[in-house]
Amino acid sequence: MTTFLPAFRAVHTRSLAFAAALPFAAAVPLVAEFVQHVVEMRVGMYAGVEAAQLAENDPDRILAGFFKTIALGLPAYFLIRWLHSEGDRGFAVRLEKPASALFGLVIGLQALFAWLGLYVWTGGPIAIGFFVFGLIFMPLIVRFVVAAPLGMLISPLQSIRVMARDAVFAILFPLAAMLPLMAVHYALGIGAIFVAGDATKWVMLGLDSVVTAWLALVMICAQYVIATRPAPLPGAPQRQRAAAGTIAE
Repeated sequence: MTTFLPAFRAVHTRSLAFAAALPFAAAVPLVAEFVQHVVEMRVGMYAGVEAAQLAENDPDRILAGFFKTIALGLPAYFLIRWLHSEGDRGFAVRLEKPASALFGLVIGLQALFAWLGLYVWTGGPIAIGFFVFGLIFMPLIVRFVVAAPLGMLISPLQSIRVMARDAVFAILFPLAAMLPLMAVHYALGIGAIFVAGDATKWVMLGLDSVVTAWLALVMICAQYVIATRPAPLPGAPQRQRAAAGTIAE
């Protein structure tokens, strides 16, 4: 069974290994994040604190954020297949049914949740409740999410039944795994508001785009770790079936 420290190291090292193996897939979140920064610069978000507050709810920025949220999940198809096949690039990039159709369903659900969070439940107790619900619910249905790009249908209910006994790890591990990069992400974004000169701002926002792309890959790797911790997925390589969650080995 996966323990915290080996898994923590693994999600960061394996995400970088994937980026080296399939750079175009890994770059999708980078491009999406940078496009959002272009929009934010255009609406003056990094001109100062007051400008940032005014631009926070700019329609163009929110729309760019919506598409970025979708883009963050797109590498999952390739990364999960790459992890599951222990680095088989051919298997990772192969678009096949029903894997592509099931993955499309997952992306559609993620887009729905993003739309609700950005356009419907945007503030107040309902928004807080929706955030907490997602924080708890998504880790519990993670086997449904991870199985999809592998062409396997594990229903959300089946996933919840398996994940229930590992709920605490499933909820807390992804948060802990993302925390270091998340801190850098926010430091660069907030720092760009205060530094002088557009050139420096662009450098910081470019670095932030790289960090965000790595963060997206770490998040996907963390999903694979928690999904395979209670039990291996069907069709896992023999070494993985011997010990669930062996990404950390």
